[in-house]
Amino acid sequence: MRFFLAAVAALLLLFSSGCSEKLSRQTGLTDAELLARGQKQAEQKKYKAASEAFQVLLERFPTSPLAGRAQFGLASSRMANKEEIEAEVAFDDFLRLYPADPKVPDALFLKGKLLSRQVLAPGRDQGKTREAIKTYTLFLEREPESARAKEAAGKIRDLRNRLALHESNVVSHYVARKRYDSAEARARQAVASFPDVPAAPMLLSLLAQALEKQGKREEAQILRKTLTEKYPEREKKR
Repeated sequence: MRFFLAAVAALLLLFSSGCSEKLSRQTGLTDAELLARGQKQAEQKKYKAASEAFQVLLERFPTSPLAGRAQFGLASSRMANKEEIEAEVAFDDFLRLYPADPKVPDALFLKGKLLSRQVLAPGRDQGKTREAIKTYTLFLEREPESARAKEAAGKIRDLRNRLALHESNVVSHYVARKRYDSAEARARQAVASFPDVPAAPMLLSLLAQALEKQGKREEAQILRKTLTEKYPEREKKR
């Protein structure tokens, strides 16, 4: 009877939404009960409460076979709650601790989304942009033919174009400062790195400009011709 009453009490603690006692102070809950509680709260979009349940599970049962699911739940709940730094750390922990988990592709895809919404304007640091590209690339290695692969590939193209725009800002800065040799070197590297993004013609044009400023008119003319032939619509708009 005592065991039965304890089990009933645990179930009441698990499913009672009006309980004011902090989950961290509740004892007697199993790893399975904590996981179920976290999943239920996540389904109800109570992401903070879900994160708490998953976190308690991980703290109390670090070697549980359910720990991987709890870590993934923690990361996705924090992401849904817009706790971006905490979510990124949680995803990194999941990918590091559970590299063979079936949820790894999901974690990579979600982390890619998380990083994508943290990227800065092209004129600012592009560390998050590069991290997002790396994460989506790892996802594509896992699921090259999945339904999400097309979306991931599109995100990578957009992110690479952002990097190209960043490079165009740097080159423009060098040109404005009359550092034409630096502008040429940076533009050449960018053109080689991003030949297939929407910002590619802008980079070619900046390279031609840097060459002209240095008196390298023949090479600049070749680039101008390439721009006209490869991007006729752009030249018509000018």
